[in-house]
Amino acid sequence: MARLFLINPPTDETVRSPLLSFMYLGAALRRAGHEVALLDCSAPFAPKELAEIVERAPLEQGFDFSVSGEGEETLAELCDALDGKRDLHSVRSLAFKGGLNPPRGFLLDLDALASPLDALDLFDPRWYGATKTVPPSGLLASRGCPAACTFCSNNVTGRRFRYRSAAAIAREIRELAARTDFVAFSFFDDSFAVGRRRMLELCDALAGLQISWTCTAHPAHLDRDILRRMKQAGCGGVDIGMESGDPQMLLRIGKGVTVERVLEVLGWAKELGLHCMLNLMFGWPDETLAELQTTVDFIEKAAPLAAAFNARGVLVPYPGTQIYDEHRARFGFSEWWLREEPLRYRPFPSSWSLPEVKRAYADDVALERNFFRLSPAHLELICEGLRRKTEATYRKLQAPAAPGWEPRLAAAGAR
Repeated sequence: MARLFLINPPTDETVRSPLLSFMYLGAALRRAGHEVALLDCSAPFAPKELAEIVERAPLEQGFDFSVSGEGEETLAELCDALDGKRDLHSVRSLAFKGGLNPPRGFLLDLDALASPLDALDLFDPRWYGATKTVPPSGLLASRGCPAACTFCSNNVTGRRFRYRSAAAIAREIRELAARTDFVAFSFFDDSFAVGRRRMLELCDALAGLQISWTCTAHPAHLDRDILRRMKQAGCGGVDIGMESGDPQMLLRIGKGVTVERVLEVLGWAKELGLHCMLNLMFGWPDETLAELQTTVDFIEKAAPLAAAFNARGVLVPYPGTQIYDEHRARFGFSEWWLREEPLRYRPFPSSWSLPEVKRAYADDVALERNFFRLSPAHLELICEGLRRKTEATYRKLQAPAAPGWEPRLAAAGAR
């Protein structure tokens, strides 16, 4: 039996509930017979100073092993190897000094995984300012996304869509409701609404649970009937990705949806009383000013239908994406995450301060990094787009104007 100490390091953004990913890993390790402890240093009242962390778990600089892809099986097998029960070279998806093992592929039977709830007791409620067990803020109904967007980094769960049974999801929700104050949550799926028959079965299973939830879905997978069934099953909101309001840009980024379909989905959601957040992005390589202006203007067209727009949204070329592979040499940002300062997004306010919320909504540090060497005219128009998204969202909330929140362009264009 190996002894494991899982640590989520301190972050700028406060985390206020147990991390679902750590719950899955902790549960898998326990099922494999290993002893697990955990510390979530990103929680508001958890230890954050290095001395406090080291006191609980002695640390050394660097690491000896790296796990790629989904970690439940690989991490458990690594612990078996460290315990002398198997050879390191037999552990698929493991990298270490002197070895790079073949990948294991995706986990196909998600119902066969250890329940993440088996590790919920590892999270001290006091870290989150509570006196009894705190539930996670979200659950997973599926893994993977079948879309082919050129900008999306999903190296862990990949493009192969796999899903849990409706019965297993409903059982997990009922257990959480019995153990905690679990009344609302988000599905953390990359693309929640894949498969019509699956969606109907899932909505039937959720309908009687008296719990509210939200999700992220591709607009091509949504129609009026599916949205209606989701609403009946407790769905209160859907986050849909569009990314560009220009038809030609939608084709170039592989989005797989049309402007007309997005407007239809927004209209259906509004009719049904579903809170629909629309995601738009800025800063595409080789986007013309006219194409960018089309997206900026589309904000006003969609605003009467959308309940809100996403915060920020300037494109970042993440490793493993088509955008990164095609443009890294041309624009000189190969391995930028190793060579440059990290993108430190200012955290969203923990208390409701309107000027601060607007500042956090519209300021995007990726704009100043200017990965694709956009022209000053492009950068100014992106600022306008950020401003319009924010204004449209706050008009929905009937919030008074608050000066001083406009997106900044300081040092934009410098690399």
